[in-house]
Amino acid sequence: MSMPSPALAASVDLEQLTGDLVASVSDSPRGALDSALRQALAHTVETKVNAQLAVLLEGIGDAFYSLDAEWRFSYINRAAEGYFGIPRHAMLRSMIWDVFPESEGTDLRRRYEEVFASGRPLSFESEAVGRQGRYLEFHVFPYNGGIGVSFRDWTERRRAEEELRASEARLSALANNVPACMFYQTSHSSDFQDRKVLYVSMTCERLTGIPAAEVQANPGLLYNLVLPDHRSKMLARELEGHRNLKEFESEFEMWHARTGEARWHRIIVTPRTLENGSIVWDGIQIDITEHKRAEEHLRLLLNELNHRVKNTLATVQSLASQSFRSLRTRNVQDLPSAYATFEARLFALARGHDILTRENWEGASLGEIVSQAFAPYRDLSEECSRIWIDGSDLRVSPPMALSLSMALHELCTNAVKYGALGVPDGRVHISWSTLKTATGSRLVMRWEERGGPLVLAPSRKGFGSRLIQEGLARELNGDVRLIYEPEGVVCAIDVPLS
Repeated sequence: MSMPSPALAASVDLEQLTGDLVASVSDSPRGALDSALRQALAHTVETKVNAQLAVLLEGIGDAFYSLDAEWRFSYINRAAEGYFGIPRHAMLRSMIWDVFPESEGTDLRRRYEEVFASGRPLSFESEAVGRQGRYLEFHVFPYNGGIGVSFRDWTERRRAEEELRASEARLSALANNVPACMFYQTSHSSDFQDRKVLYVSMTCERLTGIPAAEVQANPGLLYNLVLPDHRSKMLARELEGHRNLKEFESEFEMWHARTGEARWHRIIVTPRTLENGSIVWDGIQIDITEHKRAEEHLRLLLNELNHRVKNTLATVQSLASQSFRSLRTRNVQDLPSAYATFEARLFALARGHDILTRENWEGASLGEIVSQAFAPYRDLSEECSRIWIDGSDLRVSPPMALSLSMALHELCTNAVKYGALGVPDGRVHISWSTLKTATGSRLVMRWEERGGPLVLAPSRKGFGSRLIQEGLARELNGDVRLIYEPEGVVCAIDVPLS
């Protein structure tokens, strides 16, 4: 703050200078000068000093005025005259309280009176009397038996500072409440080890388990949490970035100081040149653990997808081979029938895939698998007396869902072509339940046909029979039996659920 302390010093120098001159005159051979001469000399010196003091007070920039012991204006500089908007000659030798009656009872008047009574200077800020919304910066001090007052209008600066504080508060609130990242700032130094941490957001504690104040005092606390395998690589990138004054980033794992959990983090640090030419580094540290887990999950999904595609292609190849194998020894006119059989099997495979896709390949509803198997024969299933489904719904794994879809398709196809669903009085009863054993839960499922043509055991096994008995048992690591009872085909399935 600019103060008129030189003016006060000038006043002290005036008394000292006058005394010195009078003393020299008294000691000189001409010391017999009378009192009138000494007073004239002192007055001349005082006039000269006052003139110099006036020049000083007019040039200090701040508004200044002085009040005598009766609260009358004894001096007013040009800056104060301009601020008050009243000619100086109209205010000089007038009481300040008469010129500004609205100051009665204000904090400003109380402070003036305090300086007057105590003789101790005061510096303070106050709203301008009679000018609402304007703020002044005051320095009030004892002066020539009264008080001297210097002041400046700092309203715009105050508003700028308030806006700056509000802006900093908003930024700080944002930085302190972002859930998965923290912000920090460090100084720049030619020696990397001499850097200082200038700012750390409060989210540091949530992210790392160490309070921001402790990190600012000792940034090594964070470095010690970085897993050893990542430290050298991270440090090399930081050194290169500081050496070249270029943005750098790094990904690493670090322990959480409180939970002990190892989590992935990414830092992005950028240099910034300030108006005074100095450099600071602005950094953001983000918890990317969930992102890393998602990447790992995606990688596993891609591997699983590749595995499933290969299995599906192998299944399609097997379906094609088995469906068209008979054409090698039979007439080419059987091609439409073989094609229809192959297409139906592909549709059965696709229906199983549709169910699993809707469930993100995490499993499937057994009830939905059974319903989809009967979908091509919806006219039969709508006759509730023809198809009876009995079993509480449960979820099965993707491999079991596909295997059961294909097996049920073959059972339905055979029942329509040769069995119970091919005659008006035929019936199919499919039921299932779970059985708990010492090795875990098992699925016990039974397909039973009744009311169809007389059943005879086939002389050879077709593709459908092999898929049901051998393929299903092999895929699900269980027991599958086809029983050709005279009253109808029975399929008994006993496989582990997990």
